[in-house]
Amino acid sequence: MRDYLKSKDFHRHMRSLLAPKFRELGWETQAAGKCSFARGGRVCWLQVSQYSNAVIGAKFTINLTESTGSAGDTRILRRLDEADRAVGQALEEQIIARLPMPDPDPEIEVVGDNGGTVLVKLGDLARANMRQWEAPADVWLPYFSKSDLDEWAAFLLPRLERLTAPSSPEIIDPQRRAAERFRRLVGFFRSK
Repeated sequence: MRDYLKSKDFHRHMRSLLAPKFRELGWETQAAGKCSFARGGRVCWLQVSQYSNAVIGAKFTINLTESTGSAGDTRILRRLDEADRAVGQALEEQIIARLPMPDPDPEIEVVGDNGGTVLVKLGDLARANMRQWEAPADVWLPYFSKSDLDEWAAFLLPRLERLTAPSSPEIIDPQRRAAERFRRLVGFFRSK
């Protein structure tokens, strides 16, 4: 069933589900309206995909910002281990399988890989993304209703402590690390 949630409703619902566990782990809730938590110089926050909509549903991920160093944001779902990924993939498949498929299956316009619009069958959009569950891929969790969010929260809660542990260099996005090195190199040449 598709019961599209606006961003503010998503954040309110997920905050109600995740806040008790975050508080137990020593995190404080951030400003109202967003599902974000802070501890020391670290902020953990949920991000909804900018491509979410009532037709194809929505996806979210979890970011961690650390004020120390130049690491920037880390997508902490990259830290899921092999067993976590197997459970997550099975859950995504269950969520997608519950969706009613339209008959006939209409074509809708979506943004393609090259930035232009392409026509795609709606049923083709509602498929589990198996590639994201192969480490170290970026993981986005799909949802179409509050009950899907309840299931994702149940998946995340026992893993939050491990996922929010202090980062290590191998977990930080390698592209971001390369961009930081490039900025330092450019700064070096500009200073002369």
